[in-house]
Amino acid sequence: MNTNIHTNVPFTVTKKITNANGFLLPSTLYDTVKHIAAIPVKGFYLQEVPEFTNYKFKMHKNAFVKDKLTIQAQLVKQTADGYLVNILVTKPKNTLNHHERICSALFNFPVDNVQFNESKTAC
Repeated sequence: MNTNIHTNVPFTVTKKITNANGFLLPSTLYDTVKHIAAIPVKGFYLQEVPEFTNYKFKMHKNAFVKDKLTIQAQLVKQTADGYLVNILVTKPKNTLNHHERICSALFNFPVDNVQFNESKTAC
């Protein structure tokens, strides 16, 4: 695979998805990240993307109400067994061109083993 498939998705933290102290709920971020992880591998499947078989999810820092986050999904490895998608969630820092890492994740999607049977009929 010569090119990496890369996706950037903006995400704004709202009051609806935070706790009483204004911190982003990790479960909400996980659900969003899980959905976005399937985007880089959609082209490899004939039907819907299957559920991932393995994942790692780590929160590094908290995000607060009105934070503007960027969720980056990148297909980093394609093997005979599956596709590995790396996720990085960042928010801009006050200094120019610097971003703070909020969360990172790694998802493993299985290879679609669809078997096609050819049937020959006489016309």
